[in-house]
Formats: sequence, C-alpha cells, structure tokens
Amino acid sequence: MEAPKEFEGALMRHYRERQFKKFLLTIARTPHYLPEKYTKGRAVVFHSYSGHSEQPSIQHLVQVLKHKMGFTVSTCDFPYHGLSNDPEKKSDLGKIPSFRRWIHTVYVMTYKTLMLRSEKQFGVFLIGESAGALAVLRFLQLYPEVQKYLAGVVLLAVPLEVDQNASEWVQRHKRSLEPVFELLSWFFPNFPVGSLPEGDREDSLEYHGRVRVRTAKEIRSAVIGARQAMGKIEVPILFVHSDSDGIALPEPVETAFRSVATPGEKKEFIVYRGVPHKVLHHAVKDVQQWVERRNAAKDWTPFRQEGLLNDAVELSAILFIAVQKIVQLFLRMLRRWKRNIADMAKKVTRRP
Repeated sequence: MEAPKEFEGALMRHYRERQFKKFLLTIARTPHYLPEKYTKGRAVVFHSYSGHSEQPSIQHLVQVLKHKMGFTVSTCDFPYHGLSNDPEKKSDLGKIPSFRRWIHTVYVMTYKTLMLRSEKQFGVFLIGESAGALAVLRFLQLYPEVQKYLAGVVLLAVPLEVDQNASEWVQRHKRSLEPVFELLSWFFPNFPVGSLPEGDREDSLEYHGRVRVRTAKEIRSAVIGARQAMGKIEVPILFVHSDSDGIALPEPVETAFRSVATPGEKKEFIVYRGVPHKVLHHAVKDVQQWVERRNAAKDWTPFRQEGLLNDAVELSAILFIAVQKIVQLFLRMLRRWKRNIADMAKKVTRRP
C-alpha cells in the first residue's frame, strides 16, 4: 500500500526543512530586509571561488539593489570561504571538498528567499559570479522545477572551460592522466595544481593560495555536468562575460547562451571588451537595468511552499523510512562485529 499523499508530503517537508535549518547554521549569511510595503523584489547574490560576500564589488551591487531598486537582498559565504571558514583553521580557507555543498548552499538560500511570506508576489533573482555562477547553473539543472518560480538569473563570468591553462603536455595526455588526477584528489586533496589571479592581499577573507587538486577536480566535474545539461535551463537568464577572460573562456559561454531552452526574448548575452575575469565591478549598471525589465514582466509562477518541496523531493516517504532502517541495521551489524572482534582478540591474546 502506498503512503497517503498528504502524509508523504508532510513527512518529507519536515525532513527537508530540518536539513535546511541544520545547513544554514554552517554558513555565514546576511539578509538585507526591507519593509514589505517598500519592497519591489528579492535577490540572492553568490560570490566567486576566491571571494566572499563582503567584497567591494558585491557590496556595491547589494547597495544598488537595496537602495536604488528597493530589493530585499541576501548574501552568504560558501563553506570554507569568507566568514563561513573557521578562523582557527586558516589553512582550510578556499577548500571545495565537494561542489555539491555549493549547490546545496544555492538551494537553501533560494528556498529561504522564496518562502518569505508576503501579500505580494515579488520577483526573485539569483545572481552569481564565476564559481558562484556555476553553482547557480548546476542548481537550476539539478532542480529544474524551481525555475518557474524565479523572475530571472544572472551569471557573471561563469567558467565553462577549465583546462585551457594546462601545459601542452597535459593537454596532449589529458585522457590518460584522468585516473592519476582522480587518485591524487582523493589521497592528496591539498596538492597545489593551479594559480589564481592576483587579488586584494589586504583582504584576509579572500583566498590567495594555490588551487588544490580536490577543488580543481570538483569544479571540473561541475563544469562538465553544466555543459551537458544546458537544455534544462528555461528560466530568464543574463550571461555577462569578458572577451579577454583567460580564466573562463568566452567561447563556451556563447555556446551555452545559444543552447539554453530559454525563449530568445528572455535571454541576453553581454560581452565587455578588455576587462578582467571579475566583471561584476563593470556590470552593475547593466545588471540593474536587466533585473528592472525582468521584474516588471511579472511572468513567473507564484510560489507555494508545498509546491517546491513536493516537486523537488523525488524520494517517497516509504523509501526514506526504508533507507533509514537499512542504515540503522548496518550500524547495529558494525557494533556486533566490533564486539565479536574484541572477544576474539581477547581469546587469542589470553595466556594459557
């Protein structure tokens, strides 16, 4: 017999909300709330790989969204970045043990923004820079049912090619080196494999070290996944890039712009000439104008809390309970084996 639909939805909703609250305690976040009667929209801004939510370019965008546009804005620091990193473990700054954690961060921040209750249906925008843009992109591809609730997405300098700076020898033997790279990422995750462009050395929250092999592997896997699933993107979207970006090449982004399923009148690609990889500083005005146009369209689906959770959660209540029981059984077996091994060791070491 199948579980009743209302029971299944309530159980999974409770489980997911508990997981969200637990995850929110692990990341630093800053909400800029406005009174509802003054609010015209909502936005969540995600920083780049080496950055954090308090960098000047992000704070400039926040001020424009909040003061000039009347938006409620949320920012956060990804795990092991900015204020989300343990200040006692500075060596952990800049780690990405799993890119899923970045995707989960986008999921949680988006969900918390969508579920803000109000009389009006405000437009919700996701804005990401560099690796933060990649996390937003992968979130939308893995949870495409959420796209209908969004007014628009802005991806600045999203990396869709990451091997271009490798040596000619590595490029030539890339396929045969894949297993070595995989093993290295598991057994020596902090081994340095790449450099970052010069940043603000006075900023202690910014990551200035080398790119670790595990981080490089996780970002590369996310890039491959993103390029293979562009057809799942249907949300109104703005790509912003530089034609001289040597970190995130512009050609794959132009291909992605053509490949997304978003209708032509709801997508745009802005290319700046001669600016560095971090284009946000140059793009605030264009981002503001695009968000204003999209926010005036009012063509998104009104959000219902139950709708997102029931759409996004594919596991049934029965499967969830079954997995829980299996895990409990496995733990009991481990404890029993531990006792048996301890008893056997005593017998072997017992003196005659």
